[in-house]
Amino acid sequence: MSREEQRAQTRQRLYECAVEVFRRDGVEACRIDDIATAAGVSRGSFYFHFPTKKHVLLARMRETEDQLCDAIDALPDDAPLDDVLRLLVETLASIWEPDPALLVEVCSAALELAATTMADQESTRMRSTLAARFRGAVERGEINPRLVPDLLSDLYLANMLAALLAWWGSQELSLHFLLTGATDLFWNGARAPGV
Repeated sequence: MSREEQRAQTRQRLYECAVEVFRRDGVEACRIDDIATAAGVSRGSFYFHFPTKKHVLLARMRETEDQLCDAIDALPDDAPLDDVLRLLVETLASIWEPDPALLVEVCSAALELAATTMADQESTRMRSTLAARFRGAVERGEINPRLVPDLLSDLYLANMLAALLAWWGSQELSLHFLLTGATDLFWNGARAPGV
């Protein structure tokens, strides 16, 4: 096994152990030593791979984004935006509804990242993947052309983030139901007349 493969395995093991310790103890209360011990590495090894706990949360966010983008990328390029958003809702609900423990912390890290990178559309895979689908929807006449598709895509993601946090605070409704409702409200405002 190459040194690079060993590093990747150690990083993955640290990530998985950190997520488990976060779930058990909470992000703020957990100790880096507990994560390192669970992973069978030194404290310094944790910091080599993840400079802060927030970097673990960002890795969890990227893992979620990869699952969402892989699902969206499996659709044809010309899939109607309705289909893209429906799939996004289903995938997002399937990821977070059974495991909401870190949702608030991951959303917080995502918001902080977004606040520092909003000028760069390519800053995350999710933003660029969804923006491309919104641009295609404008070209096909599904979205009102006076709306800037890249900004509209960001607004939709912000709506989904707000819906995730609202659900986490009060899980009386299913996450799928709440995300669908938020998508319907958003989509009805963005839809081109007659569509």
